[in-house]
Amino acid sequence: MIKSIFTAIICLGILCSIQVTYAQEELELPEGKNIKEWEAISAALIVEKRYDEAIIYLDKILDEEPENLKALSNKAAALLNLEKFKESLNLSNKVLRIEPDRISALTNKTLALGMLSEYEESFLTSTKILVLEPDNEKMKIVRARILSATPTISTNNSNYEVHGLLIVRDQNGNLIATTESTNARYLSSLFTEAWWKSLDTTENKYGHTISTKIIDSKLVEIFTKTNPMIFEDDNVGMMTLEREMSGYTINLFELFVPMIEVEKTDTAIVQWTIIKK
Repeated sequence: MIKSIFTAIICLGILCSIQVTYAQEELELPEGKNIKEWEAISAALIVEKRYDEAIIYLDKILDEEPENLKALSNKAAALLNLEKFKESLNLSNKVLRIEPDRISALTNKTLALGMLSEYEESFLTSTKILVLEPDNEKMKIVRARILSATPTISTNNSNYEVHGLLIVRDQNGNLIATTESTNARYLSSLFTEAWWKSLDTTENKYGHTISTKIIDSKLVEIFTKTNPMIFEDDNVGMMTLEREMSGYTINLFELFVPMIEVEKTDTAIVQWTIIKK
């Protein structure tokens, strides 16, 4: 899933700020005499998606100017399209050591990290871009895709303890099933930490409560929330506590329960209790 997501992003053409020069249908490979001509040729080849050939001319530029940031960024972009993600990442990092806030290099790095399953660092890099360019709508979508594709991990040995209670009733209000579970997973990310810290202010409208309590001589925070559950199938085996971002659903917590068969007319509520140690 994540590979197809980032492949689609790469094809959006947001990778590098090349000077677009449209190539002829059958572009020959003239030698070119100087950096300006090599830039034009490489840009035309990139437009034609002839990335291997574009790299030939980008390397010509880099032979003359090893720290030419435009050529380094464009080569990183070409390598992304050739699925040479580690090489692309290395070039982007080289650019960023010289110019830490260069958007094209940060974008290439974000995508390369995602393709290498380095989700958290990819998220952090995309966040840096949005700090520099708060109105970068494409990167907002990229960041949401990164988070939605990031695998959750077990809450065992984490700072979180999760308890969920599921109550299912038929259309007449009769109790059909009730089950509870502590078998949970969570999104291990600074995004989750930021969400938790914001609960006392930005999340109040969602009907949760936050309290503190001493457990085992430690002061802990306790999140509680009750919400209705909408059935998308004729059975239920997982409950999610989620956020929406740029049209994508991000699962912060997932709770697994024994499979329960339901009807479309049934209703259910989920009672969450999450302890952060």
